[in-house]
Amino acid sequence: MQLVPWPLHFCLALDPFVFVPQNFAHWREDLKRSVLAHEQVHHRQQRAVGHLPFYVLYVFDLNFRWRIERRGYEREMWELARQGLKLSPESYARSVSSSLYWGMIDYETALKWAKPVVEKLNGR
Repeated sequence: MQLVPWPLHFCLALDPFVFVPQNFAHWREDLKRSVLAHEQVHHRQQRAVGHLPFYVLYVFDLNFRWRIERRGYEREMWELARQGLKLSPESYARSVSSSLYWGMIDYETALKWAKPVVEKLNGR
């Protein structure tokens, strides 16, 4: 995995690269580890599906995008929980329902997904 700084404020995985915000080096180590774990999931998915089919499906198929992102976020959440951090389902629901994902999912559906995942990882 090669990290490539770029001017945007989110990470993007295009195997074998991960485009990271220019200030990524200054992020907390636990956050960097969890985000890179998320992006590694996307690298594996891209190799499994094939790069071009993956990118086309990601852009044009909301259900595919949601499946892909759900796996990445679950891995990210697992990594943060493993490090002893408490997770917020509302925070993750806001992220996956944001405009960053082009209307992939609405907040209520995202929250219905995030709550049981977070409860399990937080040890409830």
